[in-house]
Amino acid sequence: MAIPLDSFEVQSESPVDFASLKRNRMDLESLIAVQEMFPYFEMLNGPTYVTLVKDFWVRVEVYDVDAAKDEELKAVIRDPSLRGKTRQEMGLESFRQTEIRSSVLGIPITITEEVIAKACRVAANGRFIWNANRNHPFLESYKGVVLKGNSSTKLVDIAGQHRMLLKFMTECFFQKGGGSNQPSVDHKLVLYFLASFNKINLPKYIMHHLCWAINEGIRGKRKQIPCGRLLSEIFIQGKLLEIFRRKNLASDQALRTKTEKMINGKTLQNMKIIKKFSPNEKGLKESTAPTKLMKDFPPIYQERNPEVLAKLVANSVKESGISLDTEAPVAAKVPLQVRRKRTAYDAGSEASGAQTKKLRKDKSEASATDNSSAPIPKRKRGKGDSSIIKDAASKAIISYSD
Repeated sequence: MAIPLDSFEVQSESPVDFASLKRNRMDLESLIAVQEMFPYFEMLNGPTYVTLVKDFWVRVEVYDVDAAKDEELKAVIRDPSLRGKTRQEMGLESFRQTEIRSSVLGIPITITEEVIAKACRVAANGRFIWNANRNHPFLESYKGVVLKGNSSTKLVDIAGQHRMLLKFMTECFFQKGGGSNQPSVDHKLVLYFLASFNKINLPKYIMHHLCWAINEGIRGKRKQIPCGRLLSEIFIQGKLLEIFRRKNLASDQALRTKTEKMINGKTLQNMKIIKKFSPNEKGLKESTAPTKLMKDFPPIYQERNPEVLAKLVANSVKESGISLDTEAPVAAKVPLQVRRKRTAYDAGSEASGAQTKKLRKDKSEASATDNSSAPIPKRKRGKGDSSIIKDAASKAIISYSD
């Protein structure tokens, strides 16, 4: 399926200010400590590079058991004498694990569960159940723990802690692409595990979610790109930014750097879990600073020669028609984007007291008085999300490869 590049929406995970939640009577530290996820949530408070994530996603594919079998079948079609041979005899690499394959500005990238686990700072162990049916025995436990023993209990009526854990799932782990707000059977089990202090295998769940989103996108059913922050962290730890800096492509404007909205005490008020939140000047703020490089991060590309990698990037930029503004400093010219939530009463960071309803009203009144002007095409990016893809991006159609 062919999808216009600008149709993609990069979804970033929300960072969490646990101190703010605790000040506002929502102490989740013991639950998160069991999951050993504090390093993961700390990592979420960082930059998302929209340019790199989109460039990675337009040609991404899942290399799994089915893809490996298809690879063998194509080899046999090309050379019937290979029928019955092993992969090595066919000249193919041994299949070891599911991989997510693509490239970023010409550099071939491979992401595995090991890479995801390292970027998440979470061990790949714990409970993982998928494709569970509606009769799974754990669903009774879910009903008892989360729904207070009543299967008709609405999610809005469950305990505040469980509602917040569900918010973590939808905004920090598994970003949705529209549809029902009701969790699937599989996600109900994840919520039950979190609420009952059962450790989950977060890297495995995220790997599965990414593969699902990729396959849905290939079928043209999903234009949202999940885990934008995690993918950006993988690019950072994979040392791609060092290569782009050599080509003057690592500015905030060129990378279209953005951050995601914080989950904090204000969120509790917006969810009507509390009536009034207690702000604090020391509340966690969104960060655009890249994280420190790990010494033992698994390699995500094979070529190690910096000159060859830089040449791949230069050729990719030239052939794709991507135009990058590399003037410096650009951060002072273009404010970084912080995506706003859908709720009209969510006023932003904990220390902010701005009212959005009045601004939205003023905006609508202004547009109503200017009926003579031509309609402005709708955009999914915010004002700070400056475009680095000019004529080519608005016209070109990027096709997924099978």
